[in-house]
Amino acid sequence: MLVLAPLLIIGLYVAMYILRTEKTGACKWRQVSKDAEGVDWACPVCGASARTVAGEPKHCGGQVPKL
Repeated sequence: MLVLAPLLIIGLYVAMYILRTEKTGACKWRQVSKDAEGVDWACPVCGASARTVAGEPKHCGGQVPKL
């Protein structure tokens, strides 16, 4: 059992890294407003904006600056 917990944690980090996409990797979504129709989001990093019914946007439509 003591060996299983660290392996699960490492596996979780590997899965999160694999599922991370370049499209949303640099985006920092901020909730702008909320009403009965959905939630407005904005990304200060790339300037994208989106509207969703539940949760943060999955894809970023803006151009992320290359550093």
